[in-house]
Amino acid sequence: MRMPKATMCVLTALAFSAFAAGPGLASKSLDGKSGASESDAGETISESQARSIAWSAGLVHIEEIILYGDRWEIAGRSADDDEMMLDIDIRNGRILD
Repeated sequence: MRMPKATMCVLTALAFSAFAAGPGLASKSLDGKSGASESDAGETISESQARSIAWSAGLVHIEEIILYGDRWEIAGRSADDDEMMLDIDIRNGRILD
């Protein structure tokens, strides 16, 4: 099955953004300590970053992604075609239980 060129371009761009965004999730404060805290107001992960986190957690196809309160809710399928649902914290990108 061949993917349309536009789809390949989007997937390639998202893959590159995943590498660029990964280290950016940790931040340095003015005192030199690294790591984002939950008190950092206004800093949230983007939909693109949430998709990258979902792909790294095993999703190969994302069917739905919704920003709901303080989390991204993502529904999709694994490589085995099993349904998966993930909740990702918008402040730090942590996958919630």
